[in-house]
Amino acid sequence: MSRAATALWLLATTLLCLGMTCAQAPPVELATLPAPAESELISFDEQVKPVLDRRCVVCHGCYDAPCQLLLSSHEGVDRGATKDPVYHSTRLLTAPLTRLEIDAQTTAEWREKNFYSVLENSASEGYGSLLLNMLALGQSRPVTPDARLPEDFPLAIDRELSCPTEAEFEAYAREHPLGGMPYGMAPLTDRELGVLSSWVQQGAPPPPAPPPPPRAALVQIEQWEGFLNGPSLKQRITSRYLFEHWIFAHLYFEDLPTGPFFRILRSSTPPGAPAVEIATRRPYDDPGPEDFWYRLVPIESTIVHKTHIVYPLGESRMRRLSELFLASDWEPSKLPEYDANEGSNPFETFAEIPARSRYQFLLDDAQYFVMTFIRGPVCRGQVAVSVIEDHFFVTFLDPDSDMSIVDDTFLDETKSLLSLPGENESDLAVGRLWIKYNIAQRRYLAARKKFYALHDPDNLGPTLDAIWDGDGHNRNALLTVFRHFDNATVVQGFVGEIPKTAWVIDFPLFERIYYDLVANFDVFGNVGHQISTRLYMDHLRMQSENLFLAFLPADRRQEIRESWYVGAERDRSYRVNKIVSMDHGTQIQFETADVKKELLEKILARNPAVAGPPDRLNRCGEPPCDLPKATPIEQRVQRALQRITGRTGAWVSQLPEMAFLVVRSRHQPRLDASYTLVHNRAHTNVAAMFGEDKRLIPEQDTLTIVRGYLGSYPNLLFEVDINDLETFTHTLMSIENATDFEKFVDRWGIRRTSPRFWSTVDWIHQDARRRRPTKAGIFDFGRYQNL
Repeated sequence: MSRAATALWLLATTLLCLGMTCAQAPPVELATLPAPAESELISFDEQVKPVLDRRCVVCHGCYDAPCQLLLSSHEGVDRGATKDPVYHSTRLLTAPLTRLEIDAQTTAEWREKNFYSVLENSASEGYGSLLLNMLALGQSRPVTPDARLPEDFPLAIDRELSCPTEAEFEAYAREHPLGGMPYGMAPLTDRELGVLSSWVQQGAPPPPAPPPPPRAALVQIEQWEGFLNGPSLKQRITSRYLFEHWIFAHLYFEDLPTGPFFRILRSSTPPGAPAVEIATRRPYDDPGPEDFWYRLVPIESTIVHKTHIVYPLGESRMRRLSELFLASDWEPSKLPEYDANEGSNPFETFAEIPARSRYQFLLDDAQYFVMTFIRGPVCRGQVAVSVIEDHFFVTFLDPDSDMSIVDDTFLDETKSLLSLPGENESDLAVGRLWIKYNIAQRRYLAARKKFYALHDPDNLGPTLDAIWDGDGHNRNALLTVFRHFDNATVVQGFVGEIPKTAWVIDFPLFERIYYDLVANFDVFGNVGHQISTRLYMDHLRMQSENLFLAFLPADRRQEIRESWYVGAERDRSYRVNKIVSMDHGTQIQFETADVKKELLEKILARNPAVAGPPDRLNRCGEPPCDLPKATPIEQRVQRALQRITGRTGAWVSQLPEMAFLVVRSRHQPRLDASYTLVHNRAHTNVAAMFGEDKRLIPEQDTLTIVRGYLGSYPNLLFEVDINDLETFTHTLMSIENATDFEKFVDRWGIRRTSPRFWSTVDWIHQDARRRRPTKAGIFDFGRYQNL
């Protein structure tokens, strides 16, 4: 329709609508999608899936995918979309489960759960297929290359989504002319569009059934399923414990480090038969009265970084588990019940398994378990993880110094006080939850103090040996947590400048944090469940911090704690979790005024094999701090980036929380390097659930730089030629406001509208797979900022 015709139509419609009838709206004009030759039969696996993985899964790969449209597998594409959100912060009732490949198995079952097709071509207007109409709408109104999107372009993760059906597409396109796909990003190529268009118009044929895992994997699956389904009572209890702790693991075999990857489930069919999953809301829920078996099944969907938390299996692992659980000295008397409230308390459920075995199991792979706290299929953990600082170090209490391990009566007397928010507590009023947890924690801390006093009657306090040293070799002993609004990750060693806070975790804390944030947490739960999880985690954070403070001089502990909780003095949880070690000293000798820094440095210096390589990039005392055997180019990059690490200033607060930096070596592409710029926001405290923006101290924000890739949701990409790197860092530090930063992005940033955006994303994914083939997964660009 021409512009003149459109104007006449609008005039006529206006005149008619002044009466009682309105003319029908004109059809939306859509771009014509290219298509390969008609004779070419499009293969899903060979042609369609690569396009979806590179261009669509980067926003549609997790629970937070818009309209629950998961494009990481054919099953997800076939399931389609829904108007029902997974994330609803004020939801009063628990939502129905919609986990792909778990809660429904057929297209008809998904239609009964309010999902609708994005593939079917039945409409007379446009392409019929909602998927193609969305792509054509994007081609009709493409973004302006390299330009910022309009200020009012909705990109927030909590924006209201329309989620139109095929029948509603016309109205959607009129109301949201810029709402085509890819949403607010550089367009796809004609070839990519042609592949998708042809496949859908050919009827979207499904791929053939996936081939079985390789022979080497099948042999090990048989061995592990035999192990997990052993008939003895001891084995059955052990397997339940392992299942509840591996529920979100991407398992792989050590001799097959790049996959295939597997997940564990409970099946109504035995090994050798196709697995039929028994779907329950939580891993400790009752699987029913019939027999079931633990099974390992391949993960067929595309691996996305956010949910890819790997855990290796092999001969050494089986020996270790046998040593910890089967050969240890305990004789079970009965199988634990699947009671909802008792099941949520692992200290009740698994009371007969020796506490040392359970704690050592967690310590052996501490990075994995801490990672599950803040990553995984939840995808949005903002409310839950806003309970912790952006950047802090984690250590663990040595088993021989943990009273829950060395004194058998400790857990017997306190396990009832260690109960966690169970599934039936979602309906309790917030005030009742608050009171219940505060009373239980106050009683627990008093009991804990009594036990530790009995074992230290002279109040000498802990030695440095009371912090686990990884048994002299395990690098899981020292961890760094980065927690931001969009991103969360855990790395081995102490990475970054000395942080504001640090934790020491003992066994009761470790197990409770896991069950609170992982095994018990239900992303489909109601607001009561979300709040109870957050309130309980407040206690666990403070207790972990206080245990770290117990290693410092007694006369410095309260002062340091108050500096961590400025403005939170009236918080009920803060008062409940007061420092209970004030009457105990410390046997660690301190020589400086900065006792927190000195303690962390003593921990690092104790065992270099456990501490790992020193972080010369972020903790360079006297530059230059070159890496051993660094090439001249690496030295140049390192020295340039050392200038901006750990600094404060207005320029730091302008940075997004996670930005990838690609340093190009024009004449030696193989030396191209990648880094992550991590913006750590300073807080007065993290004791409140809401209003985080009011507790920020931007002038104290710091920058950590890590080689490679950190986080799952990059907010911005920078690309810099190595000859410009010194200018890049100098200009960055001179930024004073948002206008300066926009000019900085103009020069070195890659906006979501840039013609270079997709090629750079492809390079980053290839580089990530090359660097860490086991842990690599597709990054999610759904939170890429409009800067």
